[in-house]
Amino acid sequence: MELNDRKIKILRAIILNYLDTAEPVGSRTISKNYDLGISPATIRNEMSDLEELGLILQPHTSAGRIPSDKGYRLYVDKLMNLHQDEINNGLYIEQLFQRVDRIESLLKNIAKMLANETNYATIVSSPQINKAKIKNIQLIGVQEKRILAVIVTDGNIIKNYMININEPVHQTMLNRLTFVLNEQLYGLTLEQINLPLIQQLKDFAGSNADIVNKVLDAIFDTIKSVDDTEIYTSGATNILRFPEFNDISKATNLIHRLEEKQVLKDMVYTVLEENGVNIKVTIGDENVIDEMKDCSLITTTYKLGGENIGFIGIIGPKRMDYENTIGSLSCLMSKMEEIINKLK
Repeated sequence: MELNDRKIKILRAIILNYLDTAEPVGSRTISKNYDLGISPATIRNEMSDLEELGLILQPHTSAGRIPSDKGYRLYVDKLMNLHQDEINNGLYIEQLFQRVDRIESLLKNIAKMLANETNYATIVSSPQINKAKIKNIQLIGVQEKRILAVIVTDGNIIKNYMININEPVHQTMLNRLTFVLNEQLYGLTLEQINLPLIQQLKDFAGSNADIVNKVLDAIFDTIKSVDDTEIYTSGATNILRFPEFNDISKATNLIHRLEEKQVLKDMVYTVLEENGVNIKVTIGDENVIDEMKDCSLITTTYKLGGENIGFIGIIGPKRMDYENTIGSLSCLMSKMEEIINKLK
């Protein structure tokens, strides 16, 4: 059976109406709201053909039709009209990026902004950088036998450590150690901090070699934590607003699933391994997570040096506003990679 222009127009009308109302769509609704130039009887015949093609479903006897996963897929792949030039959040995005100087803050803000803009749930991963580099080290005496070590890596990712020492050390000595540590370790990865370099730092510290040991432990912990992907989520409870999730048990199971960090990390790693895909839409049964079979997932990656290093995902009902959501995500990504590279 041929999917001609008329069938495509009717399918698009069904999908757009269902996106707005969450109610099955009948032939009279299409005839009244869409100027297709054909009678309700003809529309009914075409709807029967679309159902036979597996593009729409009749959820209840005598009810109208709703899109199937296959229908949504055709709509996303072929029928959408994306108007990035009409997106009005460009200024907001500019302000968002101007207010941050650390990647963690930027990514948390992006997750929150997308959740507010789309009214869906959002997932954003930190950069998966397998070789994080040391950017800056500061040693500050805060008590007689306690030192604050501030470790900064790529992307202005900052970690603070309180170090207990055996003997009091004057700030002048800490300043000298800070200078040498930055001079010797700046730009190095964990793999590049070798035993000869460690011994050289200890020799310089002399009687304060124990401080060097503890600072190096803090550096190792910092880099390992940076290399481990963090997941930032926002708007999970937005799911509860949609009639598709009036079943509290179903909605609760989905929200609990979205709180399982390892599940989300597995999702991130899968997407990051897929090269050449700008924005991907996974619909209904295409999702590998059972609790997301009634959802659609829109994902994209951000890059550094041409390689995928991070993930952004938006989760909503299958009846989600694909056009505006994908448009908003495209608008965001056009600016984000520029900022990520600057922060590096």
